[in-house]
Amino acid sequence: MDILIGILPALLWGVGPLIATKFGGKPIEQLLGTGYGQLVVGIVIYIFTRPAISFNEFLWPFLGGVAWSVAQYMQFSSFTKMNVSSAMPISTGLQLIEIPLCGVIFFGEWGSPLAKLIGFLSIALLILGTTCTSYVDKKVVRKKMDYKAGIPLLVIGSFGYTACSVFPRITNASGLVGLLPQTFGMMLGALIVAFILNGSETFGYLKSKVTMKSGIIGILGGLGTLAYLTSLKLNGVANAFPLTQMNVVVSTIGGLIILKEHKNKKEITFTVVGLLMIVISAILIGHLE
Repeated sequence: MDILIGILPALLWGVGPLIATKFGGKPIEQLLGTGYGQLVVGIVIYIFTRPAISFNEFLWPFLGGVAWSVAQYMQFSSFTKMNVSSAMPISTGLQLIEIPLCGVIFFGEWGSPLAKLIGFLSIALLILGTTCTSYVDKKVVRKKMDYKAGIPLLVIGSFGYTACSVFPRITNASGLVGLLPQTFGMMLGALIVAFILNGSETFGYLKSKVTMKSGIIGILGGLGTLAYLTSLKLNGVANAFPLTQMNVVVSTIGGLIILKEHKNKKEITFTVVGLLMIVISAILIGHLE
């Protein structure tokens, strides 16, 4: 059951990039809408459960939520430079390196030498897998993706996602305790990003059609966040996060099938092999103690 809870966020988060791309609009509208949906989920679940929340149990998930909003904006922005099936494996690979390492360094996870050996070999495997999914056949003429602009956005965003995952672990609070503070942080962070980048234009974005529709992404994401925060307590940082990153399979294959992002046979072969490497490494990491 613990592993099933750990995988649930992968499904709920994996469809987010697909929905965002289908809805279109500007990254800031997608971010604000996602923030709305996340906050709604946080408030509704809090009303029904009413967990006691200490100051520290509020602070760290809240700060993680603020960091998430920056990361989410960077990711949405990367989709304007690269397609989903290319951007998501890179984003996933970066987070799969950073977050387990934080679990090992700060929380003493992967305690035995054997666990560390398997863990670091798994990270090497997922790096190779991420490289495979990003393979581009230079012989094919198509609309060029701006990797030089897109990859830095994904790198910066990865640190925000890492903070969002690691900060709640500091207090080891349950998912129900951490959800409301984190969704408050997500919404406040989205507003801060919006006003810093757009000033008074933000008032228009707050009520735009795309922003409202993007609330669906946030609702699904909020349910995924609840499952993930619960998994953090059940499985630990170094184990919980890799399980969620199977969302890369959902978003990458969805990008190819639903969004009809073109890859030739050679590129698809590399992508499938890379995804298998990512999934295998995530499963290996997920079974470490």
